[in-house]
Amino acid sequence: MALSARATPMKILLVDDDELFLEFAAAMLSADGAAVETCASAAEAITALNLDDEGKPARDFDAVLIDIVMPEVSGTELCSLIRGHAGYSALPVLMISATRDMSLIDQALTAGGSSYIQKPIQAATFADEIRQKIAAARG
Repeated sequence: MALSARATPMKILLVDDDELFLEFAAAMLSADGAAVETCASAAEAITALNLDDEGKPARDFDAVLIDIVMPEVSGTELCSLIRGHAGYSALPVLMISATRDMSLIDQALTAGGSSYIQKPIQAATFADEIRQKIAAARG
């Protein structure tokens, strides 16, 4: 079932320093009916999520997808910041990366990542995979 067939489309925050990946992934999710906001850095995501304020979350996202390997603030560090905010304790945080370094992947999941998706993504199944991982993270 496509997201567009659901009563309320999913709201996804996609964080990656690779602009081509951001465009591609956002297009795949949008084509399936998701509302997607993109951030090209952890700093942009910190602002979008209002992580500097322990109050109410800035927006009601259904999930955050974060690239593990980013300059300045890594995806793992961003995940830890998200998990440290009371308003986002139950938010599914899906880690995405092209890395095959299991120690980096383990660190991201230990930091609070709900799940992991390997790049390159498969366009035909990407939105379904996101939905399944969000459902699994929510129990």
